[in-house]
Amino acid sequence: MKERVLIIANARFKGGSSGSDKIYESFEKYWPASVSKHSVDCDYRPFFLCYLQRIIVGCIMALAEPKHYDTVYSSSDFLPDCLSGFLFKLRGYRWVAGYYLEAPKKNKIHYWSQKISKWLINKFSDMVIVTNPTMFRLFPDKKKTWINGGIDLELAGISEEKKLFDAVWCGRIHYTKGIDELCDVWIKVKSKNPRATLALIGDGDMGIGYIKKRLGFTNGVHYFGFMGNERYSIYKMSKLVLYTTPIQYDHFSMAPVEAMACGCPCVSFNLETAKSFNPTGWIICNTIDKMAEIVNYHPIIRNLNEDAFTWASKFNYKDEAIRVYKEIHENINNRSLRGTRDSSKAIA
Repeated sequence: MKERVLIIANARFKGGSSGSDKIYESFEKYWPASVSKHSVDCDYRPFFLCYLQRIIVGCIMALAEPKHYDTVYSSSDFLPDCLSGFLFKLRGYRWVAGYYLEAPKKNKIHYWSQKISKWLINKFSDMVIVTNPTMFRLFPDKKKTWINGGIDLELAGISEEKKLFDAVWCGRIHYTKGIDELCDVWIKVKSKNPRATLALIGDGDMGIGYIKKRLGFTNGVHYFGFMGNERYSIYKMSKLVLYTTPIQYDHFSMAPVEAMACGCPCVSFNLETAKSFNPTGWIICNTIDKMAEIVNYHPIIRNLNEDAFTWASKFNYKDEAIRVYKEIHENINNRSLRGTRDSSKAIA
């Protein structure tokens, strides 16, 4: 009989897909188990009330859920997911917790709520999944593994299509994603090359209007907003991918890796997580000026297409999801499945 897994995705909002969303979607697709998912379908403003409703509904579900699962996986550190995972743990289920990003202090709701989530995960979860091994320090006494996400190799590959864009950038429009740094780079690029073009994939948070306000409307930027798999065609029409996340918010995004799998060399700042993976087809810059210089001088990256593709191809969703599933079982398969354990001893 297949293992029964419940994925808790109560914190997912409409209109976009975060890295943690893509991770649980790959688990749902590739784990060799009977996988079910629970999410709370509400999306309105004010945000705080909607967030509170997601917490309440998620907790009620966790306490009233009649189905029997062997393992529950909370897909993020947000309270609608984490609190539900904790309540399932109290009911005797094994709890694997996702924790993929350290909250910035500027986002006070996330920052302080994450302290609660982190304490619960440290105290009660059976295992935690983080973004990369540099985050293991956050949970020194827990069983843990890591996953960055992945790419769909069926959609990737080097293309002979005409390169319409000098660079591509993909992500949420937020200061932690380096949107201000991107604007600074692009201003310098355009000062030397007025005909340069940038494909910008993404929206949310600060919004496309923020970029237009900073750069003006005739800036060579093509705004694509949120995109599904069609973003791979944009990658294939781009010469390189810019990864402008500042060092202080470094967590290793999968967006540039997707582009690299389409033959785009990556240009980033001097990030510890990037160096820890020893990438090829990746250029490290220490300054915004240097990054702009590379965008305008393509011969530097012309021979890195194959290197970028080869390295990025290692991060495919199927292999990564199955690896994580195996590591979960290697770490907690000695724990009894629900139905055979004494739930009163579940948190001992």
